[in-house]
Amino acid sequence: MKALGDTALALALKGGDEAAFDEIVRRYQGRVYATAYRVTGNREDALDVAQEALLKAYRKIGSWQPTGPFLAWLLRLTVNQGIDHLRRGKRNRHVSLDETFVPGQEDAAITPATAATEEAVRAREIDAKVRESLSVLSPAQRTVFVLRHYEGFPLAEIAGEMGCTVGSVKVHLFRALKKLRVELKDFYDTV
Repeated sequence: MKALGDTALALALKGGDEAAFDEIVRRYQGRVYATAYRVTGNREDALDVAQEALLKAYRKIGSWQPTGPFLAWLLRLTVNQGIDHLRRGKRNRHVSLDETFVPGQEDAAITPATAATEEAVRAREIDAKVRESLSVLSPAQRTVFVLRHYEGFPLAEIAGEMGCTVGSVKVHLFRALKKLRVELKDFYDTV
């Protein structure tokens, strides 16, 4: 199975090869989870969304056509699943204790010990603010933004997966960036 490319692997799954699905999960569960996390902003929700997205891919593989990249299709399913999850109001706002408390370093959460720690804290703040700001985007804008800026897909591939023109993708991306600039303005001014 490992020697198969994405298209051949997806076609094998489409043909009923169960081992192909195992290989798809092995190859892409990390990317699917990362995409889900970027949409939901929460580890537990991202795990749920990633699992649901992979199951949805398994169930809907019959609708996939080899006209576009399989990974783009899978990540679009993931983004849509994440948006649906947020719409249903299942977003849990809590922070894991492992992220905030390190035994023996109780003061570390209050006063960063090094410049590297300060940079890491600042990077987390920025990431959290960007993820929070993604909620103002429409589903199409969020999909385009995540696939373009987090996953690095070319505009043409995004257009193919969304079933629209490259021009439409550019419009969604432009509007997303415009909204994010407004949302992040106060935060940006302090950087």
